[in-house]
This record gives sequence, structure tokens and C-alpha cells, in this order.
Amino acid sequence: MTTPDERTRNLLQAGAFLKELRKDKTVPEEIRQEAHRLLRHYPTVYEVVMLAELEKHTTGMFYLTPDIEKGWFSSYRFGAHTG
Repeated sequence: MTTPDERTRNLLQAGAFLKELRKDKTVPEEIRQEAHRLLRHYPTVYEVVMLAELEKHTTGMFYLTPDIEKGWFSSYRFGAHTG
């Protein structure tokens, strides 16, 4: 069973992965363009944090850890998707 923390981490890491694809010149141009197109509409870290804050105020539950930026994106050269 996927936990909310795992789901959030994977959502944000998928954005970082799209960012990696978009910037990697060894990837074919059409793949980089598609990654760019998808990334334009993908939620940023800020937007996900805002949604978590809204959830906290709605349900009283908050699923994000304080070290969201540090550990979750260490293996991505270009870091998290921030817009």
C-alpha cells in the first residue's frame, strides 16, 4: 500500500525526472520536447506544498516532511521542478 508520503515523493520526483529529460542533450529532441510540454503543466514543489497545506486545514493531516528538498532530489542533477 502506498503511503501519502510515498505518493507525494514520487509525484515530485517524476517532475524532477521530466526536468532531467528536458535538459539532457543526449536524449532525442522529440523526447525533450515532450518532457518540456508535460512539465509546463506539472505541479511544482510549491504547488504541492500549498495543496498539502490546504489538506492540513481541511482534514487536520499534513503529509510532507521538512526535508522535502534535501533528500528527495539528491539523485537529480537539475533538482526539483520549481517552475
